Amino acid sequence: MAEKEPSRDIRTMIHEFRTSEHWAVSLARDILWVAAVVGCIALALYLICGTWPAVVTVESGSMEPHMNIGDLVVVVAPDRFGPLQTWDEAHATGYQKFGDYGDVIIYRPNGETDFWAQIGLLPLSKQHPIIHRAMTWVDAGDPEPSYLNPYRGNVTPSGYIPLATTNTTEYGYYLMYPENATPPGNLSEYSQGMGFSTATAKYFLPEQYVINGSGYVRYGDATAHGGYITKGDNNPVSDEGYLTVGDIQTIEPVEKDWVVGKALFTIPLIGLLPLNIWWVILVFIVVMVAWDWYAKRKEAESGKKAGKSRKPSKGSRQKK
Repeated sequence: MAEKEPSRDIRTMIHEFRTSEHWAVSLARDILWVAAVVGCIALALYLICGTWPAVVTVESGSMEPHMNIGDLVVVVAPDRFGPLQTWDEAHATGYQKFGDYGDVIIYRPNGETDFWAQIGLLPLSKQHPIIHRAMTWVDAGDPEPSYLNPYRGNVTPSGYIPLATTNTTEYGYYLMYPENATPPGNLSEYSQGMGFSTATAKYFLPEQYVINGSGYVRYGDATAHGGYITKGDNNPVSDEGYLTVGDIQTIEPVEKDWVVGKALFTIPLIGLLPLNIWWVILVFIVVMVAWDWYAKRKEAESGKKAGKSRKPSKGSRQKK
């Protein structure tokens, strides 16, 4: 009778996996070890920051010079380390973050998300969150404000002057002017000023109304729901009503449920790794395979040298 093959329980298989010298098993052990370390770091970040994802990467120049492409942003829950403050609220308290008043929030545009974003693997997601400053909060039915900054990220406006809009257009633009100023006359093709566009119209603020150090706010139609009005420091106009992302329609005021968290601090350049995640994974695998091959080769060479050192020389005599 043939001998019965010994049973292999889970302990035996784990032992074989841990001690196997096969290159594929060794590579799998290394990958599992890295995954365990990354998982522990992710869990620690979630417990400390109170939100997920707890780190995101700056992908555009919309927040320059206060945040730059490739910066890794550490994100905390909106109420962690103090309440979330908007640009308007922070003027009263003097609170500043990243070179300007108020908090920079990370939000999902119009609440859109997918599976990969929900579990924090943003490089695999089609819809990444937006990292912009919270300017103010509006309730449902309030007129929606648009914040305009002709200086972009280079100068922080000391305040925002309310604007009125004419009912006529010149050269395809609705003309804007400060509410207490004289309405502008007709434009010429050489007129200087600040212009911006929405999905339905174009607007122009003539140069004579641009006041050094000031921004501008234009109030539009009533909002359908409450939310934060947000703006990139380096963008000339706030997001809501103007910015569109992917297949999403025009960005709406950011509801509290859409806020992932607020930015705590940034680490320069580290965010370039997740931005190029597939190249990073490829290089990582190649390095691990190369290192495993090198270690096996050195081990084999050491074994050969040890065998040669134990072999008796030709001139030696054996004892009888």
